Amino acid sequence: MSRAQPELPLKVVPPKRPDARALAAKVFERHGIRIGEDDPAFALVTLNELILRKLMGELLEQVDQHIKAGLVEFTLTMQRVEGRAAKVLAQQVRDSAGAWQGTLREEISAARIGIEQLVEEIRRTYRIASLTRWCALGAVLAVLVFACGFWAGRL
Repeated sequence: MSRAQPELPLKVVPPKRPDARALAAKVFERHGIRIGEDDPAFALVTLNELILRKLMGELLEQVDQHIKAGLVEFTLTMQRVEGRAAKVLAQQVRDSAGAWQGTLREEISAARIGIEQLVEEIRRTYRIASLTRWCALGAVLAVLVFACGFWAGRL
């Protein structure tokens, strides 16, 4: 899962250079030393500024690298956490499905017992009705045979 890392806003922005006359006036004001605009002290200030900018640039590059490394490590950690969370969720789904399956089995078993009782009741009712019909038919036939015998005896 490689994504492009966003550029970090750590760039060296050159500050505005102060006016040499204003700086000379501040030096005179604080220390009582008069320096001109072409004084070698300004060369030292410029040299210090250049060194400071270079060091700040290097420091910002190191900070950039550390932040990027931290982001990569964070991304990898998040991927591991996502993987672990997925495993935990999958296990919970399996456990839940197992519980539902057990509940469904119990309900199906109870329904099966209820259906078997209904079927047995229907069979019993059908047997009684069938037996009643056969008994009625037997009685009708017995009366018919008796009547035929009585009629044959009269002839």
